[in-house]
Amino acid sequence: MEDMEKFPWWTEEQMKLADEVEEFLEEIRSEAEKAWWRREYPHQIMKKIAEKGYFGVDVPKKYGGMELGLTGACIVTETLSRLPTIGLTFLVSSLGGNHQLHVYGTEEQKERWFPKIAKGQIGAVCITEPFVGSDAAATATTAVKEGDHYILNGKKRFISNAGVADRYMVYARTSDDPADRKKYRHLTGFLVEKGMPGFKLEKINDLIGFDTTPNGVLSLDNVKVSLENMVGKEGDGWMAMMSGLNYERTIGSCMLVGMLKECVRLPVWYMERRVQFGQVTSNFPTNQFKVADIIKNLKLARLMLYHTAHLIDMGKEPATESAVLKCFASDTLLTCATEAIQLMGGDGLTKFYGLEWILRDAKVHQITMGTNEIMKTLIYRAGIRDMKDDLKINYKRVIDEELGVPISSPRPEKRKDFSEETLIEVLCEDYRSNPGLHMSREDIKAEFEVEDEKLDEVLVSLEEKGLVDLYRDRRGGIALAKATYQALLKQHPPEYYSWFPAWYREEDKF
Repeated sequence: MEDMEKFPWWTEEQMKLADEVEEFLEEIRSEAEKAWWRREYPHQIMKKIAEKGYFGVDVPKKYGGMELGLTGACIVTETLSRLPTIGLTFLVSSLGGNHQLHVYGTEEQKERWFPKIAKGQIGAVCITEPFVGSDAAATATTAVKEGDHYILNGKKRFISNAGVADRYMVYARTSDDPADRKKYRHLTGFLVEKGMPGFKLEKINDLIGFDTTPNGVLSLDNVKVSLENMVGKEGDGWMAMMSGLNYERTIGSCMLVGMLKECVRLPVWYMERRVQFGQVTSNFPTNQFKVADIIKNLKLARLMLYHTAHLIDMGKEPATESAVLKCFASDTLLTCATEAIQLMGGDGLTKFYGLEWILRDAKVHQITMGTNEIMKTLIYRAGIRDMKDDLKINYKRVIDEELGVPISSPRPEKRKDFSEETLIEVLCEDYRSNPGLHMSREDIKAEFEVEDEKLDEVLVSLEEKGLVDLYRDRRGGIALAKATYQALLKQHPPEYYSWFPAWYREEDKF
């Protein structure tokens, strides 16, 4: 049995769990591989996982769970994901309302659902629709309130655990009011149960990966769902979904880390036994470099994984970290799986060694839980917001009198003599330091004591005179300003803006 590397911030219970689940993995390995070869869903293994209590790893103890948080769930998922199907089914079940119940569930809902989850009830999450993918806010499935229940109509597709799950976390549109849509208060989450009239499995997809974990299309035709099954209040769906996606992308990355570990373990085992050109292939430096890169990426992904899980367990919403983690881990896995197969040559291409299914699953993971293109959009937006204070530049670039080049300098006290003339003076001076840039409103207001209304008035006046070039944002507000060529000439003679390094020859100047 291999010992899972543990982190110092794990509790003793989490460390003990890591050892136990590693031992359990070896108990079910043969059975899982046989089920995969037979293209059978591993019902019996899921029952064994339930008997171990792993489905309730993040469920509070008072409801029959282990109460080991997302970190505990990640420990289990990472290990089980080293086998085909098992980790994916366990992961998806964890996404079927667990986090939403923790954050938005009432005490009555927790008492109703958590004991079932802890005993192994399979779950699923339903966001994607025929016309809705990355743009989840455009959800078309509707939920109309009628007395003490809602009527749900619509379709959900690419739903993993379709059919085998008993619990489905469904997001539906409860408002068409533009004001609600603008505030993202138009969606609501519901726990829909298998067997509810009108709730049907329409189709099973045959994907490039995710072998034997059914992925399908669900149809909701006038499905009557009681108020007790609504998670949170009406309109809380978007926030519940986004919070759930941080959780989903984190625990989903456990799968990627587990598979990354196999991308090291299998090739190393293989190369220590494969002889070519009179020596084992693990002796070849090119192969060692490939393994080193895989280990490097495994270590980085795993550290990011458990750091992000720890943040969520602390009650934070690490949108940037979870997006970075998912994007990095899935891109890395695809690259590393390809290299791992290369290390094993022709054998790596066969189904007889456990790498080809990892390669196929890796491609799926670049799309699930939000495409990696969407992840990069989130990383940009959330990252800029999170780093707002770190990104501030609290100095200005000014031309040094001796050197004649821009040097960082503390900002002086704000000037009180704001006028068209003094503003042009500042804009022309900024040209010397930043010839290719505009000044932002913030830059200008760091120079002068001036109200926004007065600043706009002067900027528009200068624009009409052809002395400034203005950039307006999407709402039409003035965001940036720059002195025009006409203003530069009006303010100073051309020689004022000149500068040549000492090595430049006088005879080459003109």
